[in-house]
Amino acid sequence: MKKWFRFFGLSFFSHNISKEGAKRGYGNLILSFFFAMIFIWIAFIGGEMLPFGSHYKNSPDFAETVHSVFANADLHKRVNAEIQNGSLMVKNGDGEYAREIFVNTFESVTDRQNYSVNGYNIVVDTRPADTLAEIEAYFVSNDGKNTVISYEDYLTLSEVARLNFDFKIKYTGRALSLNDETVAGYVTYLESLNEESKREVAGLKGELSEKTITKDEYNRKVYEIYFVNYYPDIAEYESTSKLPLLRNYYYHQYIIKGSEKYLFVFDDYLTGSFETNGGIKVVFHGFFSDIENGLIVNESASQSDAEASVDGFIKSAFKATEILALYSHTMNTFSLVPVVAVMIMVAALLTYSILRLGGVESISSLSGMFKIVGSYVWFSGVSASAVSLVMAFFVGRNLIGVLPLLLFFVTLAVRSLVFAVKEKITYTKQSEQQPIQTEV
Repeated sequence: MKKWFRFFGLSFFSHNISKEGAKRGYGNLILSFFFAMIFIWIAFIGGEMLPFGSHYKNSPDFAETVHSVFANADLHKRVNAEIQNGSLMVKNGDGEYAREIFVNTFESVTDRQNYSVNGYNIVVDTRPADTLAEIEAYFVSNDGKNTVISYEDYLTLSEVARLNFDFKIKYTGRALSLNDETVAGYVTYLESLNEESKREVAGLKGELSEKTITKDEYNRKVYEIYFVNYYPDIAEYESTSKLPLLRNYYYHQYIIKGSEKYLFVFDDYLTGSFETNGGIKVVFHGFFSDIENGLIVNESASQSDAEASVDGFIKSAFKATEILALYSHTMNTFSLVPVVAVMIMVAALLTYSILRLGGVESISSLSGMFKIVGSYVWFSGVSASAVSLVMAFFVGRNLIGVLPLLLFFVTLAVRSLVFAVKEKITYTKQSEQQPIQTEV
């Protein structure tokens, strides 16, 4: 056992010890591979979560914009917010908690003057996540001319002509209002459509009369059936809903169009993008589910304490994404198992080929070389993880998904090449020291 610990622990640092791997089994390679994957996984998680506090601290303009909303020294401008069971509640001008849009520096000149610092924009919209969006449907020609026609005009075209147009929607930024008259129109359309939709509507009417659903629920369900039957699929715009949701207006209106300095605060989560003084761009998300109930800023707090409370709110929201990060990076790490395996094989094949081309025959088989290189795997994972975690504080978060793998392969390949060079030198010396056989 002592010899095994010596081999497993020191093979990366010793040429002779690692060479023993050629005579050992594949169990060492499998164990080394397992540990390497764990360290790569740690690099992914740590690289995403650990630097955020430092990045936030080094982005004063973004922090000042956040402070100006939730910790404004002018109490008349301050947005008073409170966490209640994982939801953000905000008081309106009457001092009552409400579900509405409170700040939008993208569209309001007054809000921009009061809250925006050096180009940063902020939106505080606490309307429920399932709030329906008002949209405008239209079609654009796919012949390169980008001809725009209304949905009504599209319906008058022949089946062949329709192939020349692509469906598009535009979010107006307003919540959809479903009144009795509008819903009655949807019902009329569905009842005239086909027997299936007629049965669905009849079922909803029955549920409404029996009071198993509310009028609002009835209106929404009727609208959903109508929307699915009337419009083409909207998967291009909505990934979690069959209906356009108001919250995605901000994504399509601002984020997808290139906005980079922003913070959107909703009733259950937030998302933001900022740049540090060092030029590092950070895009992040946060949830309120793990934040304790209470005011974000106590009314009696000093200015410095108020700003510290707001900073804590942002960091706590980001920290709540840990579980999601653990899950996503675990799945990602599993998917990378074949990639890492190929990296090991490439390093082994490269080293073996160099030795063969150099006339070195001391490593008799590729499998032996594979096991030698395998003895370097776990420490390559350790070093790649350590360097990645340090570099995560100095590079953009988009590189965190690349760094651990890149550093792992570079470390493994360099160490394998060092083995090839040392083995070539050793083999040459041994060959020169062997006595020359002469014929008598």
